[in-house]
Amino acid sequence: MVDFISEVQEELRKDDYNRWLRKYGPYVGALIVLIIGITGYIQWQEYKAEETANETSYGFIETVKSIDQNAASAIDGFKSISATSPDGYAWLSLKRAAELELSNGNAQEALAIYDRAAKTISSKRHVQLAQLKAAYIVTSQADYDSAISRLEPLTAKDEPYEYLARELLGFAYKQNGDVQKARSQFTYIERDPGASETLVARAKQHLIDLNQQEAINAQSDAGEMPSENIQQPDASDAEMVNEVPTETQENE
Repeated sequence: MVDFISEVQEELRKDDYNRWLRKYGPYVGALIVLIIGITGYIQWQEYKAEETANETSYGFIETVKSIDQNAASAIDGFKSISATSPDGYAWLSLKRAAELELSNGNAQEALAIYDRAAKTISSKRHVQLAQLKAAYIVTSQADYDSAISRLEPLTAKDEPYEYLARELLGFAYKQNGDVQKARSQFTYIERDPGASETLVARAKQHLIDLNQQEAINAQSDAGEMPSENIQQPDASDAEMVNEVPTETQENE
């Protein structure tokens, strides 16, 4: 009797299971297929990303090797890499292309490439490095109004290249005739404990040059000959404009 009851209960459980399977089985099967499909797609994407990265890396290295043989072809190669690569390689390729254009004397093309590089990556440090390099080019062309507008956003507290941007901004203000704003930037660098010793020393020299120039101007306005004790500003300002910062200078 007990065995009979157990058999009946087992049959009932099987009937319940079969009814549930008929009702929900297709949905469960579809879900399993969907999970398998998603997993496969993710793995395929990872494989393709790795394959693309390897191809990009190889292409970048080969392009770097070709610079000495044909710089113009290397520039085209870097631009081509940037158009199809992940943002990191795209930015790096554009940076190298801009550097080559600049070394070939094509400042305007280099400027356009740096502006493009700043738009290809989300990393603030890399965006602002490209923007700062572009600002150096604009400053070297004596377009100080444009340089000022480019540099001001880079000088906010704790921005990656705050001090380098402030130094160049001070120089642009100085060349544009705004002595007070120039002095403000150099004084900030001189007094801020976060600035490197090299930048502080340069800021102090800029302040000395400003003081000397103001003294010369004051004597000139008064109709006096400049004092022999006043040292004329030298060419260090022009040299500073050509010192385009690299990633290794990021803490200066």
